Amino acid sequence: MLEVVAYFVIPVLVILVIAYFYVEAQKKKVIEENKKAIVLRIATMKYNFKADLKRLVEQEILTIREQESVYRIANNFFVFQPVTVVNIEHCEQLLKNVISAMPTGGPDSINFDLVQEQVSLFVRSLPAAARGHNAAFYRNELPELIKQLVDSQENMYENENENSNEESQGPVSATAA
Repeated sequence: MLEVVAYFVIPVLVILVIAYFYVEAQKKKVIEENKKAIVLRIATMKYNFKADLKRLVEQEILTIREQESVYRIANNFFVFQPVTVVNIEHCEQLLKNVISAMPTGGPDSINFDLVQEQVSLFVRSLPAAARGHNAAFYRNELPELIKQLVDSQENMYENENENSNEESQGPVSATAA
């Protein structure tokens, strides 16, 4: 009986222990790869956002100081929030919304001063300290600030179109009379 235990049970136990440690090592490897992928995704997201902000500085829509303030949106997102897939997706969407809300064009555009004022107002509305970039800011306040920036641009373009329509109708009605 002892021979059966010595020749059969002990090698099986050794194989099971080795298999257990192998499986655990593979799990740790997968977890590390997932962590690296998340870190890379966040770094890429921040890099792309910074590149977009740099383009806005080149177009003179943002100043360097304003660029730094807006970049804090990306830089401080995970300070008070856990790094989860849902939060990463939310951050990506917010950053895309910020960039898409920014006006296009440069100093040659018609309402450039008004555009700069709208962007400056948006930037001044952002928290100056890191503690202001909390979950409530990203869930409630930032989407509202983005909406206000978009609405102000839409209002500006509507007013611009109304003014151009009035100017084009003026001579027509004078010639018709």
